[in-house]
Amino acid sequence: MSAVGLPTFSTASASAPAPADLLAHDAPEITLDKAAELARDIFGISGSIRPLSAERDANFHIRLETGEEALLKVTNAVEDQGVTEMQTAALMHLARVDPALPVQRICQTLTGAPSAIITGPGGDAHVVRLMSYLDGTILSSAAPAQGLYKALGTLHARLTMGLRGFFHPAAGHVLQWDIKQAHRLRPMLDAVEDHTLHERLTATIDHFDAEIAPRLPALRAQVAHNDFNPHNLLVDGPEATRATGIIDFGDMVHTPLACDLAIACSYQISEGSQPMQRITQMIQGYTALMPLEDAELNLLPDLMRLRHATTLTIAAWRARRYPANADYILRNTAASLRGLDAIDRIGLPSARDAIHAAATAPHERQSA
Repeated sequence: MSAVGLPTFSTASASAPAPADLLAHDAPEITLDKAAELARDIFGISGSIRPLSAERDANFHIRLETGEEALLKVTNAVEDQGVTEMQTAALMHLARVDPALPVQRICQTLTGAPSAIITGPGGDAHVVRLMSYLDGTILSSAAPAQGLYKALGTLHARLTMGLRGFFHPAAGHVLQWDIKQAHRLRPMLDAVEDHTLHERLTATIDHFDAEIAPRLPALRAQVAHNDFNPHNLLVDGPEATRATGIIDFGDMVHTPLACDLAIACSYQISEGSQPMQRITQMIQGYTALMPLEDAELNLLPDLMRLRHATTLTIAAWRARRYPANADYILRNTAASLRGLDAIDRIGLPSARDAIHAAATAPHERQSA
C-alpha cells in the first residue's frame, strides 16, 4: 500500500444534493465477499477481512499477509461527494506537511487515484477508499495518566497547524455541528420537551445571536477537524499515557479556531471540585505550540456552552424524528447536560479566568 500524491479535485461534485440527515439512512449493504472483491479489484490487495461497526458507512478491517492493516471504507451515498473529497484531500495534505502526525493515510487505487466510485445494490453511487488502519484504545474507554491532557492539547495544536494551509471548495458547507451555525438550532428547540432546559437553550441561542455571532468574523478561521472528542482519539491502552491516533474527519469545516478548540474542551469538563482541570491542561499544551489571542480565550467558555446546547438540541430533534433510534441518538445528552451545568455553576467569568491563567502560565515552547 502506498500513499498518493496531492491530487487536483474538480468542484463539480461539490454541487451535490441538499444536505441530508445521515442518521436516517442505513449504511451501504456491502457483504464480506463484496468488500474483498473491492479490495482486490480496486486496490490490488487481499487478506483476512472483517466488518467494523459504523454509524453511516460500511467499514472493513483488512489484514494483509504482510501483517499490514488497512481500513476499507464505502461511504454512504447520501454524503456529499465534495465533502468526502475534502476529507480525503485533508488527510493527504497532513501526510505531506506533518508526516509524523498520527492520522490515517490514504492509499492509492490501481490507477493511482485516491478513491473510486461504485454503484451499490440499490443503484446509488458510493465513494470507496482504502486507508491505513490506526490501532489503539478509544480514549473514552481508557483511564488517563498524568500529563495526557496537556499532550492532547499539543496534539490538537499540531493538527490545527497542519491544516492551516489547506482549503477545499467544500469547506464552506453548512454543518449544524459547526458552532458558528448555532442560530440554525432555533427551529429545532420545539423538540426539547423539558420546559426548564428549553428556556436555558433558548437563552443560550439568544445570547449567541446578540453577543457571540457578531464577534466571530473577527477571529482567525480555517478548515478544522471540528470533532476532537474522546471517541475520536486513540490512546496506547486502557491506562492511557499517550495518544496514538486521531480519527473521523467527518465533521471537517471552515470555522473559527476558537470554535474548534471549544469543541475539544467541552468534552473535558469533569465532575468534582475541579471541573476545569483537564481543560486548563489542554489549553497549556495547545498554547505551548500555538498561542491564542485574547479574543479567542475570552469566547471559549461561551463557545463550550454552545457546543453542549448544540448536542442537546440536535439530539432532541433527531430523537423525535427517529424514535426507533432514540436510545442511540440520546447517548451523549446526559454528559452534555452535566457540562452545561458545570459551566453555569462555575460562571463564565471564572471559567475565562482559569483559561487565561492556563494560556499565560510559564511553559517551555515546543516546536511543530
